[in-house]
Amino acid sequence: MEISVLVNLEGKTSGFEKEGTIRVYSKEEGQWKITRNMEYHLEDGENSLSLHERIRQICHWLGDCRIIVVNRIRGIHYIAFEEKQISMLEISGNPESFLDDIQECLRHRRTGKTVPMEHNAIFELRPGVYHADLREVMKGNTSYNSKQILLPFLKNTKFTSLEILCGHVPKWLENEQISLGVRISIEEYKDCMKVRVYPVKK
Repeated sequence: MEISVLVNLEGKTSGFEKEGTIRVYSKEEGQWKITRNMEYHLEDGENSLSLHERIRQICHWLGDCRIIVVNRIRGIHYIAFEEKQISMLEISGNPESFLDDIQECLRHRRTGKTVPMEHNAIFELRPGVYHADLREVMKGNTSYNSKQILLPFLKNTKFTSLEILCGHVPKWLENEQISLGVRISIEEYKDCMKVRVYPVKK
């Protein structure tokens, strides 16, 4: 399994609005190792067409690696990678602190035979920060709906933020923000919606 991460000079996750290095990690003998690097440079006067071409080149270089981690996702980058079926994750910090978590999340997603549906759909990327892709969950042969998956988590789990990828924003979630003690923000992309859920401080 390979995971790519865009890092800055300090080796911490960075974003595409800054220069950095894309590292591809692979786990060998229980240790994450860098298998290859690509320098990422900003270009003057870059427009949407040239940006898509650059991302196309990055995707070609990534090969079978289908995940890239940055510390800040912008819509134009998300859409461009999504079109190439590469998932973007927004995580801050040193790659060594979260690579195992990503691997474990993907393992649960692929196997998940004895894991309750709501836990099989929601993954902790780092302490307090969770991710759920309801698009993938709803492709499975299950009668679960978004409320059955998300509501137990929202009621019983202490969290800092939950990022949800979905085809549409669940109406019940919009309507029950106050009773659940949360607030949401919504971003719309070409192929999906991204909903971020935050607990309201009391």
